[in-house]
Amino acid sequence: QRYSANGLLTAPGDTHSSTVRPTMPPKLFTPWALLTCLLVNTHSVQISRGTEQSFAAAPIFVGGKDVFGRPIRCRTCHVLLNNLNERLLPLLKKVKAREDRRKSGGDAASRRHEYGLYDELIQSHLQAACMMSDIWHTKDVRRHCEYIIDSYEDELAATYISWLKQSTPEDATFDLNSWSWNWEVCYKVTQSCPEDLAMHDLAEFEDDGSGKAERKYRSEPIPARGTTREGIYLAVAGNFYEFFVENAKVDTLAYVALPNFSWGAFHRAIMPSLIKVQELFDGNPGTRGWVMIGMIDAELNDVPPPYGTDQMHPTLCVYAAGQKNLPKYISDYNNGRLTVHDILYFMMNTCSKRVSEKSREFLSTVPRTTLHHKAWENVEL
Repeated sequence: QRYSANGLLTAPGDTHSSTVRPTMPPKLFTPWALLTCLLVNTHSVQISRGTEQSFAAAPIFVGGKDVFGRPIRCRTCHVLLNNLNERLLPLLKKVKAREDRRKSGGDAASRRHEYGLYDELIQSHLQAACMMSDIWHTKDVRRHCEYIIDSYEDELAATYISWLKQSTPEDATFDLNSWSWNWEVCYKVTQSCPEDLAMHDLAEFEDDGSGKAERKYRSEPIPARGTTREGIYLAVAGNFYEFFVENAKVDTLAYVALPNFSWGAFHRAIMPSLIKVQELFDGNPGTRGWVMIGMIDAELNDVPPPYGTDQMHPTLCVYAAGQKNLPKYISDYNNGRLTVHDILYFMMNTCSKRVSEKSREFLSTVPRTTLHHKAWENVEL
């Protein structure tokens, strides 16, 4: 084996500097073995074990590297890919399957060429990729994510098209013939990771020392469609995507509830307003079905990434019709003390055009006593 001037492995006897993928080393590295080496070299890092329920930030060592030796841009590329692939790949597979069925027919439609079929879907997800919670809430990671997208957006889109042409292979064990997202994106396209790290599958980087790799995602049993709890629709971790994200034509509000947060005051204060807003849309035949407000109990469900935020307080966000890849969170919760007016105003500024316009209309036509009713002032609460 020998390396070319740019550090890439070349085939023996190759005079054209064409590159081939290096084969996987016979023995996979383990994060704690690497951690041991880092500790020996730095002499200054102490690791203490927290409780089983504590998920601290992953340890960072000299040079900003983690337990795998990944610099921040490499880590960011891996987080970016995991988030994108979680949301985008199932949609691309669905479109491709539909196209394959069309092409297999014997009619004129089967011979029609569809141009740009996947482009809009891919571009919309790339443009919103850095706004997902586990990237957006970490300043340095967000900065590197924005750099990757701004610098390589066209190349990233082309990589997803190439993946589709490869018959949508899974990210399997790395070898000369398999598809590896880490290699294709984080090395070949963006040069975010060095070659030795790009040879590994993304799944090998899950146990980064934060403890999240061992976390088991809980979910209540998936309820029947249309099930309500406390007056609004019920969702659980197991059907979060199907309820809030899958239907691109319906605006959904996701209330991730912690019923015992702040001694239950938050939950008791916000619920009457959410119920009333749902009633306003369902009570009009012209707007029935436009909006679905769902509650997921975070004390009984762990919303998996990329939709969960790992924040230990209730959240309320909108998944607008036509923009499901860009959830919008309300900024001021006021400990749950939100009136019908507050929620409609939030929807007016974040939902799809038709729901936004209807929310604006409600703000001017619904009686003020309803809009500004403060349920938390009711002694029965």
